[in-house]
Amino acid sequence: MSPESPLRIYSRSRSDEVLTKLKKAMEAIEKDIQDNDGLYPFNKGKLSLAEVCRRASIHKITLQGEKHNTTTKVVVKEWLQNLNRSVVIGVKTVRKRVTASADEWRDRYFEIARKYNEMYAINIVSMQSELDKARSRIADLESENIALRVKLSVRGVSLIAGGESKKDIS
Repeated sequence: MSPESPLRIYSRSRSDEVLTKLKKAMEAIEKDIQDNDGLYPFNKGKLSLAEVCRRASIHKITLQGEKHNTTTKVVVKEWLQNLNRSVVIGVKTVRKRVTASADEWRDRYFEIARKYNEMYAINIVSMQSELDKARSRIADLESENIALRVKLSVRGVSLIAGGESKKDIS
């Protein structure tokens, strides 16, 4: 067996690179469809061989070459046929599906907003109750403070130092 020429090695690496790009693109397309409830979110929902090539960053003519025409292109076409059976196709169908999804999300939003408003109202009532209690306590403490000041002013001023009370004569 003779060693391969550098040209043949380079050619094989390019072919392998095309296959890798196509596999990654196909996986990304499947993920996009799964994430979007069975709708392909790009190219107006149309999924074709050219779209797969665009996503793989290869030119669609690449699959016309003798290396890929009977192998890679056939595999990608079969994959597309299988995928197109499960994907929603057609402008009206896609529009209905998108509208239904948007309506569902709008309803979810309104439900969350309603619950938030209810929680906010309950929280406001609770905070107002706590505020009223705090104001009442402040009023009680202020009146107690005034009463204690009056008692001190009647008896005279005393300094407290080291735990002992000393009368300040002024």
